Amino acid sequence: MPPEALIPIFIVFIVVGLPVLSATLIKLAKIIKGEPTDKKGNSRSSHEEAEIVQDIHMMVTRLEKRIDSLETIVLDKTSR
Repeated sequence: MPPEALIPIFIVFIVVGLPVLSATLIKLAKIIKGEPTDKKGNSRSSHEEAEIVQDIHMMVTRLEKRIDSLETIVLDKTSR
């Protein structure tokens, strides 16, 4: 392959490859460091995260109760 054919490859690497590689390394460093971020890249407080986890727990608990009720209804209908 002639050296002139490598120039577009290097340009694409510089324009696309380096920013992608840099962003990946930065994200990896933040994950290793343990810094929580939302989708916009902003740090969340642990209080907000605790509230979210509590809300999810409450929703899952309600869902379990609904499923139990539905199972009871279905089992009663099939036993008749």
